[in-house]
Amino acid sequence: MRKSIIAIAALAALVSCRSLIEEWQPVVTFSQPDKVAFVPVDMDDEVNTTIADLKALYKEHGKPVVITGTKILKAQVVSSDEDGNIYRELYIQDATGGICLKLGRSSSYDDYKVGQILYIDCEDLCIGEYGYKTGNYGGGGLLQLGVLGDGWQEYLDGDTNEVPEYETSYIDLVPIISKHIFRGEILDEDERIKPATPTGAELSSDAFKNGLAPAAVGKLTKLTGLQIKGEVFALLYPDSNLNHDKNNSWNRLFLSDDDPMNFDEPYEGYPKYPHNLIHWGLTKRRTVDHLERGDWDDLKLGDSAADIKNNNTVGTRRVDAKNFGYGYIAAEPETYDDAETYRQVLIRNATAQSVSHYFSYDGAEVQIRTSGYSRFADIPIPADVLDGSKKIDVIGIMSRYQGAAQFMLLDVFYEGNSTSLIKDVY
Repeated sequence: MRKSIIAIAALAALVSCRSLIEEWQPVVTFSQPDKVAFVPVDMDDEVNTTIADLKALYKEHGKPVVITGTKILKAQVVSSDEDGNIYRELYIQDATGGICLKLGRSSSYDDYKVGQILYIDCEDLCIGEYGYKTGNYGGGGLLQLGVLGDGWQEYLDGDTNEVPEYETSYIDLVPIISKHIFRGEILDEDERIKPATPTGAELSSDAFKNGLAPAAVGKLTKLTGLQIKGEVFALLYPDSNLNHDKNNSWNRLFLSDDDPMNFDEPYEGYPKYPHNLIHWGLTKRRTVDHLERGDWDDLKLGDSAADIKNNNTVGTRRVDAKNFGYGYIAAEPETYDDAETYRQVLIRNATAQSVSHYFSYDGAEVQIRTSGYSRFADIPIPADVLDGSKKIDVIGIMSRYQGAAQFMLLDVFYEGNSTSLIKDVY
C-alpha cells in the first residue's frame, strides 16, 4: 500500500512538473519539407486540337465517345471551386468554346488557378453528356471531358442492355491526372478570357435546347438586367440512403412552383416567396429551420398519381414501414399515432440542397442554381430583388440541363453596379 501511495505521489509530481515545463516552454513545431516550386510547362508545339474539335466528336445524345489518337488540347481555366458552388469540376475555354473538365478534386483552386493554361492529353479520355432527357420537358445537357462512365464499355460492347446512368466519370486518380493534365503559365488579368454575353434569343433557340454542342454552353458568362420571376426548384429526399430516383417518388419532395402560398409569417421579414426559399441555396441548418416552422407541411411527397392520391403530405402523412422500414404499418392501425411524419424524417436526415431561382433575361428564362454547400448559400436574395423592384447582373458558367439554360453563379451585383452582393457578405 505504501509503495502504491509513493508511486502515485511521484507520478503526480512528475505530471505537475511536466505541466509547468510545457506551459512555459515555447511551442516547438517540426518543419515540413518545402513545397516543390511550381514550374509551368510549355507544350504549344504539341497542341493539335481544340475544344470545338473535341465537342464535334460527340455525334448523338446518349452515345459517349472515347477519344483515340494523339490529341493535345490547350485551354484556359475560367472557373474556381473556392466558393463551393462548383464542385470537383473545372471549366476550361479556348478561342473555340468551353467545356466541363471532370477533374474529380475538391479545393482544386490552389493548384488550378483562374487564368492558368492547361495542356490536356485527351487520348483515352471521353466526351459525354450530363443532363440529357428525351420527351416532354426534355432536351440537351452539358458536354463533359472525363473518363468513360461505369458500365458504358460493357454497354457499348453489347454485353448488357441496361443503359448506364452517367456517360463520364471523374479523372480523380493522381496517376490518371498526372498522365493527362499538365499545368502551364498563369496569364495576366488582361490576357484572360473575358465573359461571353449571349443574347436571350440564343438561349431560347432550338439549337440551344436540343443541339449537341451549342456555343454558349460551358463558357464563363456575364448576364445583365435579370428580373426575378418568383419561381423556384429544389428537390429533397426524406432519406437519401434509400432509393430516390424517378421510380421511387415516395422518397422525393419537390419544392417547385410559383405560388407564394399564404404564409402567416413571411420569412425573416422578407416578401412572400415560393416555399419561403429566399436564400441563394439551402444549407442543412436552413432546411431544418423551414421544416420546424412548418413551411412545407402542406406539400405532397412524390410526383406519381399514387402518391398524390394517397395525400402523402409532409406534415400529416405518417411514414409507412413499406417504404422506410419503420413507423406506421398499415396492417397494425394501433401503431399509427406513434409513427413519425415525413417532416420528422426530413429533419432527422436533413442535408444541404441546391436551389434554382428563375430569372428573365432578354426574353429568355435562366435558372440560377446554387449549391447548399457554397459559401454564399445562406445569404438572402435582397428584398428589392425578390419583390421585382430591382434587377441584377451575374457572372458565372453557362450550363444546360434538360434543354434549359442553367447558370452556375460565381458573383452577383445590382444591375449596373460593381459591388458584389455575395462576396462582400460572407
